[in-house]
Amino acid sequence: MAKAKSMNRSRNQLATAYAPESFFTFEGGMGACIARSAAGETIQLSEPTIDLIFERINELGRAWFNAALSARDGDPTKPRILPGQCVDQALLNPSRTEFQLPGLDRFYLCRPSHMEYTPAPLTFVCRTCGLFQDYESLGRLDDDLKYLTPENCRNPKKKGVCDWEQLDVIFVHWSGHWEAAFPGQWYWSDRDSKVIKRYDSCVCGSSQFRLNRRSAGIGDWFFECAACDKPLSPKWLQNDRDTLRIIGPAMKSDRLTEVRMQATPYRASSAYYVKSDLFIDFKDGSQQLLTRLRPGRDTELKDVIARLYGFASQPITEDDVKRACDGKSECTKDLLDYLAAGNAIQTIELQIDAMTESLRAAMRDLLDTAYNNRQRIVDDLRQRQILLPKTDLPIAVVSNIRDRQSKFASKFDPFRLAIEHAALKSTRLDVEKRTNGKKPYVSFTRLDEDLAPEDKDKTGEVQNATRSLLDKLGLEDMGLIREFDLCRFSFGYSRMEPAPILRDKRGMDMPVRLNLFPPVRQNDGTRFPVYVVQQGNEAIYVRLKEELVLEWLRDLDCPDMFDLNAGERIGAGLLSAAQPMSSFLDNLSESVTPPVYLYLYTLLHSYSHLLMKHMSEYSGLDLGSLGEYIFPADLAFVVYRNGTTMDLGNLSALWRNAGSSMLTAMLSSKATLCGTGSLCTERGGACPDCLMMPETSCIAGNKLLSRSVLRSVGGKPRLDKRSSPIRGFLDTIKTSTA
Repeated sequence: MAKAKSMNRSRNQLATAYAPESFFTFEGGMGACIARSAAGETIQLSEPTIDLIFERINELGRAWFNAALSARDGDPTKPRILPGQCVDQALLNPSRTEFQLPGLDRFYLCRPSHMEYTPAPLTFVCRTCGLFQDYESLGRLDDDLKYLTPENCRNPKKKGVCDWEQLDVIFVHWSGHWEAAFPGQWYWSDRDSKVIKRYDSCVCGSSQFRLNRRSAGIGDWFFECAACDKPLSPKWLQNDRDTLRIIGPAMKSDRLTEVRMQATPYRASSAYYVKSDLFIDFKDGSQQLLTRLRPGRDTELKDVIARLYGFASQPITEDDVKRACDGKSECTKDLLDYLAAGNAIQTIELQIDAMTESLRAAMRDLLDTAYNNRQRIVDDLRQRQILLPKTDLPIAVVSNIRDRQSKFASKFDPFRLAIEHAALKSTRLDVEKRTNGKKPYVSFTRLDEDLAPEDKDKTGEVQNATRSLLDKLGLEDMGLIREFDLCRFSFGYSRMEPAPILRDKRGMDMPVRLNLFPPVRQNDGTRFPVYVVQQGNEAIYVRLKEELVLEWLRDLDCPDMFDLNAGERIGAGLLSAAQPMSSFLDNLSESVTPPVYLYLYTLLHSYSHLLMKHMSEYSGLDLGSLGEYIFPADLAFVVYRNGTTMDLGNLSALWRNAGSSMLTAMLSSKATLCGTGSLCTERGGACPDCLMMPETSCIAGNKLLSRSVLRSVGGKPRLDKRSSPIRGFLDTIKTSTA
């Protein structure tokens, strides 16, 4: 019992619910335990996948640090937040002043195969008399087990036979630290310049205490002397030792509230929030397209965006550079270097597919260098006005591309999502080639043999009926993606709050600390584990009709509504109007002038949740087993089967057995009703009784949701502070087709 034991669960469970430092109980609810870091199985990942994992960790960590550090910027009367209160010390630079991701060799990417655990908290209370007993280690508990028996009652008053139970309450803090209860406190000693643990004793000299649990509020419980019944204090209080260490000599009475911990059941959600993220894992497919998203490739990104959404532009070609440099002696060397870089790119791209993985990684670096060299020459020629630009993007789009990494979290970055959607089209949606007799994507209006009805003569009839239903739902396309490849990873945790700021806690905002998982031993060193889960399950792809969405957006009368030029797709306007969206969506403003882009995102997000609710109902799948991915500039979203257990074709079966019934149910007015009624409508039209999902399923933390964008329910989203209600998208369709 003194050593950590190992447990096995599904990979997704190990990476989330049973991730390191989480509290849990085994089946039956007997005995609380805490998960400990364990080195999982070594996982082989492609270089682009590894790069994207660390890019996401760096982005989320930096965003977390900046948000937490600025939590009290608007109130100079409150104590200054220190960097160590915001993120794990390993995520700070050597001077402990700024965020800095450790070197990649400090992390261990692994597949979660098992997790270690130990009993915790090691605190016990007698059900009979309330006597309290705690232990600092499993070894001490092992030595004392013989005394935790009915025949060895330690109550000095001998009030009854002891019947011990594990105390299910712990103290937690937004620093990420937790503490088992004990009759005393951690405090800062100015004399010793360190944090000291002080056990209290009663004035009568007794050091045995009972825990008085008669109050309904666990924060009002208190210790009382087991000998004389005198309360130790009006209620039990505890200080966070980590925060005491950080504040140190600056500890004053006005900072006492920052170190106070909160009593909570270990089962409460506030006791632990795992930090994870996911992205579409294209592996080695479409990497040439995805490289446009790398730093220094903005010009190439502009060219791709211009082609995708109909902006007036043409890519720079070798002939363009030759013509621009023709007869100009000052750019002869530039032309030669440009041609050399182009030859290098061509040579590497012809050879790279035939190389081994180790050589391929090195050649990718050379390829990036060649691309960067060629782009540097083009940029220099443009700056010297020798080469004129061929892309005429609106200023707003250029600005959003330039600042996209500071404005948008990766999962909300409209330009990244536009490129990912283009990659999804090239690798799945537009691929007609069959694998094992099945296409990677099947539109429900063009069924293959696997999804067609058993009576093949009825295929045309079913397809026509589906087309009619999709038209009424305002959908351009809907179909099955047979393998939607995702990479999900978890790397850390927080307590008390899943976001960087705990609002108005005891009179002020508190920084919530982002902690890495405790390190594990690996290759004769310690490294921080990152648990990676790859999956390729079925998914349903949906794309809305562009002309209907445009009509609906115009009807909203948003002040920043855009006009499109000839040949431009709706994404051209949306990319111009895109609003900043951070990882935690904590920068969203409620306004009488609501942004059109946030309205569009709310429509797609709400539609996705509506589909998820019905998919769960008609397939029997739990809502927590579904997930979503949204492509705003393409008016599209994907609802996928989440998990690493064997996929038995649940979504294929859903369509074959109840596809038409599900679409018909989505059209019903009941689909957008809420049991909470007007209360939900007045607060924005989204609550757990209608559109909200488990947070593990929702990409946006249940923000930017409203039934009002789907159906006219007499309300509007929370972001819109105008007085009048809006018309829903499904009602716009009725008007347009009347």
